[in-house]
Amino acid sequence: MNLSQNILMLPDVKFTLLRFVLFLLISGCFWLIVSALQLAFSGRLLPLLISLCLWAPLAWGLWQRHPLARKAAVILLWLIVIILPIGLINPFAAMDGGLSGTLLGVAVPVYGLVAVALYCLHILGKYKQEFSHDG
Repeated sequence: MNLSQNILMLPDVKFTLLRFVLFLLISGCFWLIVSALQLAFSGRLLPLLISLCLWAPLAWGLWQRHPLARKAAVILLWLIVIILPIGLINPFAAMDGGLSGTLLGVAVPVYGLVAVALYCLHILGKYKQEFSHDG
């Protein structure tokens, strides 16, 4: 068994790039669930409720390659692509002191995350046929 088969044991995923993107998205969902659990232990329960209603079903749907989970992931990735750069790099955030460091120091991680989201969108669009319940 080689490394590409060990990345994620998804049933019948023939494409390594799709397997990698699904692993990345499911890992992101689990990271958000764990951070919501940490907040719940400190007394804030709303993030846990959101996590149980959004991130856990999204991770399960991506694991099962459900078409609705793919559509939800695509919508959330497009929100990252559009909202994240506007929200972090704008004049109002700079006036409020939201930018710590230089503009380049803030822009590199933001646009790196946007590039990863665009790559995931490309792979999810390219292998759309893998998210059908026909077989």
